[in-house]
Amino acid sequence: MKLRDCDSCLVYGTDNKPLARARVDAVKDGPIRLYFSTYKLKSIRYQTYVDFYDVQQGLIRCYCELVIRKNVQANRVNEPWIADCDVLEVDNIFQRQKDLRVRVHIVADFTLDSGEFFMGTIRNISAGGIFLVTSQAIKTGAVFSFSHRFDKDLCQLQARIIRARGAAAGGFGYGCQFIDLSSETEATIRKFVFAKQMEKQRNPGRGRS
Repeated sequence: MKLRDCDSCLVYGTDNKPLARARVDAVKDGPIRLYFSTYKLKSIRYQTYVDFYDVQQGLIRCYCELVIRKNVQANRVNEPWIADCDVLEVDNIFQRQKDLRVRVHIVADFTLDSGEFFMGTIRNISAGGIFLVTSQAIKTGAVFSFSHRFDKDLCQLQARIIRARGAAAGGFGYGCQFIDLSSETEATIRKFVFAKQMEKQRNPGRGRS
């Protein structure tokens, strides 16, 4: 299995529950090496699932053999643990990240370019944009900004309303596209969307997030 554009992953423990996120260093035609920023690991060799976040291919879930050991390289202060990762089997490849959208219920404050404030609820989100419901009537093409904390990362976001869907439950519905999104913020949103998708698949009977 070849990773095309992947710099992060989620490693599962022996109990099949998420263990830790890791930075991915995948050398072409070489081994995959993982670097952990958490200190709560131990030296171990075991087989487990790893979710690779690949920009070009999407989320790639693999069954891997990991050899985790202490990091003795120069970056050991920030990344105290390292692992050699041998992919044994590709279990599944989910949708490309740019197409993956999940339902959410995020209430936030928004600011139009004109300086006007309004409140709304984000009903779904992808790396490309959001579907927003608000009691505020807003013209197509309007640009607004807002902030939200995805996991531990606080992101400042801008979006443009590209289509109005008329009245929706709780107000007006708007399809919005992110603009001027940095690569770091885009990666944060992708990971958030993937995590929600994985949660939904693990708990298919649960309602919206």
